[in-house]
Amino acid sequence: MASSSGGSGDYAGLDSVPPQKTEEEDELGPLATYSDVFTAFGNTTKIKIFRIVAVLFSIVSGLAFPAMAYYFAQVFQDIGSVDTAEDFSRSIRKIVFTFMIIGAVGFVAILFQSALMEISASEATLDLKQKWFDALLRQDMAYFDIKDVAAQATIVSSNAVKFKKGTGRKLAEGIQFLTTAVGGIVYGFYASWRVSLIILATVPFMGGSTYFMMKVFATQTERAAKNYAETGGVVYSTISAIRTIFSLNACEPMIKKFEESTQRAFKSACSSTYLVGLANGLMMASFLLSYALLTLYGCYLLYKEVRETGCDSSAILALDDPNVITCSVTAAEVFGALMGISFGAMGLAQISAAIEALNGARAACHPAFLVINRNVNDDADVEEIE
Repeated sequence: MASSSGGSGDYAGLDSVPPQKTEEEDELGPLATYSDVFTAFGNTTKIKIFRIVAVLFSIVSGLAFPAMAYYFAQVFQDIGSVDTAEDFSRSIRKIVFTFMIIGAVGFVAILFQSALMEISASEATLDLKQKWFDALLRQDMAYFDIKDVAAQATIVSSNAVKFKKGTGRKLAEGIQFLTTAVGGIVYGFYASWRVSLIILATVPFMGGSTYFMMKVFATQTERAAKNYAETGGVVYSTISAIRTIFSLNACEPMIKKFEESTQRAFKSACSSTYLVGLANGLMMASFLLSYALLTLYGCYLLYKEVRETGCDSSAILALDDPNVITCSVTAAEVFGALMGISFGAMGLAQISAAIEALNGARAACHPAFLVINRNVNDDADVEEIE
C-alpha cells in the first residue's frame, strides 16, 4: 500500500543514515522543517489567507508601541508650546484622543491576530490528527510489535497540543514582539543615535531580566503541575480502590500519603518565591538603570550644547522666533530614544517564548511524519516515537 502524503521527502527514507543532531535537536528530539510544519497539515486556501491576514495584524499591533514612543516624545513639546488655557485644553484633548485611537487599533489588531491564528492552528491540528490516525490504521502488525499500542493515543494527543501551541497564538505574538523590537530600536536611533547607543548598553540587562522572570514563572508552573499530578495520583488510586482500602483499614496511611504530597507541593511553591521577587527586582532595576543613564547622558548633551551655542533645547521658541537656534539634540528626541529602545528591549525579550513554542511544534510533527510516510512494505526498522 502506498504511503499517504503529508510531509516532505526527508522522512520517506527511514532506513537512511540520520543526519548529525544539533544541540537544539538533542534537547527537543528530532525536528521537522519549518516548511513541513506549515504546509503538510491544513494546507488549504482558507488557512493560508487566515495566516497571512493574522501576520499583517501582528505587524500592526507590533507597531503600536513604537507609535506610542513617537507620540510620547511629541507630547511634551506640544504641551510646552501652548500659551493660553484654551490651547492647553485643546492639546490635552488631542493627546487623549490620539492615545485612545492607538489603543483601539492595537486592541483590534491583537484580537484578530489571535483569533485568526488560533482558528488556522485548530484546523491544521485536526488535519494532523486525522492523517496521523489514518496512517496508524494502515500499518501492518510488525509496526505494532515494536511500538507501545496503548501509548499511541497519548502521543497523538500530546503532540497535537504542542503543534497547536506553536502554530497558533504564540506564533502571532512572536511576530508582534519582533515588530515591536525592530520598530522600537529603529525609532530610537532615528530620534537620537547617541542617546540610543548609551541606552542600548542596558538592553542585555533588560532582555536578560525579562527572560529570567519568564523562565521562573514557567518553571514554577511546571513544578506545581508535577507536584499536584502526584497528589492527584494518590487521590485517584485511593478512590478507585476504596473497597480494598476499607477492607485493609488503610485509610490513615492514605490520608498521610496525601498530606505528604500536598506538603511537598506547598514547600516547592514557597521555595521559588524568592526567585520571583529577584526576577521582578532585576527587571525593575534594569529599567531604572536605563533611566539613570538617560538622565545623566541626555542632560550632559543638552547642557553642553546650550552652554556653547545658547540654542533652544525644547524646540519651542523657534516656532515663534525664527532667529532662535534649535539644538541638534532636543529633549523630545532624548525622551523618544529612551522610549523606543525600552519598548524594543521588552519585545526582544519575549520573542524567545514564540521560538520555543515553534520548535515544540517542529518536534511534535516529526513522529507524525515517520508514521505517515512509512511504507508497510519496507523491511527497515522504524525510528522510536517518543
